[in-house]
Parts: sequence; structure tokens; C-alpha cells
Amino acid sequence: MEYIIQELDDRKEELDAYLKLIEYLNNSQTISNEKGDQLEVTSLLIKTTKGSVYLLLYNLIEASMRGAVVTIHDSISASGVAFDKLREELQEKILIRARKDKISIPKLVSNLGGSISTNLHQATLISKDLFSGNIDRDEIKSVADIYGFSTSTNYLATGHGRHLAVVKRNRNGLSHGNVTFSGVGGRTPIEELRVLVDEVISYMYEISDNIVDSLERKLYLKV
Repeated sequence: MEYIIQELDDRKEELDAYLKLIEYLNNSQTISNEKGDQLEVTSLLIKTTKGSVYLLLYNLIEASMRGAVVTIHDSISASGVAFDKLREELQEKILIRARKDKISIPKLVSNLGGSISTNLHQATLISKDLFSGNIDRDEIKSVADIYGFSTSTNYLATGHGRHLAVVKRNRNGLSHGNVTFSGVGGRTPIEELRVLVDEVISYMYEISDNIVDSLERKLYLKV
């Protein structure tokens, strides 16, 4: 369970360091290296670095959710829970993965480790395919419905994840080359970008706390 929060802590530290760099550039006309060579801090440079924030922020969101889902399945395995004891929504998801995901029958049998009842959930889980640039507030709500954790958060601190949609949209636009980094970064002043980042991170921390609580209470089990 500690892994869930540690995942967030690590990526938050990356974002904090990067935002400090942008704030420094935003208040500088030039920067220099140890040789004394100077680089002009242009508007284009600042806008481009701001655009990169959306990639770092989406990375935080997706990595945190992937780690959380994997941790839930690890907890299920550690508890030795049988398939028929899991939430019906989770049972359905496991069967959908078994049917739709590209898992060969020999691989599936190998992953089962001899017990289909307790190991099917892990055998059908391909962590790298859990999310593919599609995480926003609605997707997190969908995952919560499957695994049984709450999406309730403090609106004043998190905005209930309202900015996740724009983070996803900008990340996908940048990843597919449909928009430029400077174009995305030029839309939001650094002060507003800092507020957006802080709100999204607060949302992810509260969601992670909810997931930890659900693990302690074993809410992945059928009621």
C-alpha cells in the first residue's frame, strides 16, 4: 500500500523541480553555464517548457493509477481470495480482459499457476495495457466502480479532478504531434499552471488515500 503514495511522491518531486525551473526562466532574461556562455530566455523557450508540464503531469496520473490497480491485485493475491468472492463488477472486468486482451491460452494457463479460482485475476492482468492515454476523471470513476474505492474528494483542494480532461487532451495532442509544445504552453500563465498542477496532484493524493482505505477494508470483495 505504501507504494501507491510513494509513486505519487516521486513524480510530484519531479514536477515541483520542473515548475521551479520554469518560474526561474520566467523571471530571467538570460541564463549561463559554467563556461560563462549565455542563452537568451525567449518567450518561445518559456512557452515550450510550460507545454512539457502536461506530459509530466499526465505521467503522474497514469503511473499512479496503474500502480494502484496493480497493488489492489497484489492484495487480492496475498489474501488468497477466490474469484466468486470478488465484487461482481471486478469479476466482469476480469472476464472481459480474459476474452479481449491479447493473452494466449498457453500463457494464460501458465499464469494461472494451477488455480483458476484464485489466480485468474492476476493471469489476465497486463499492467502496461491498463491505460493508454485515456485517464480523466470519468475513467477514474469507472475504475472506482470496478474496484470499490471512493472518488469523493475535498472540492476546494481538488476541484473533484476537473482539470484531468484538459491534461489528457493536451498530453494526447502533444504525444501524437497534433499540437506544439509552445502552442499548448502559451495558453496558460505560469501562475495559473502552478494552480492547475497543485489541484490535480491534490486530487490524485485524495484518490490514492481512498484506494488505500479500500484496501484496508477489502472493498474489492463482494458484499
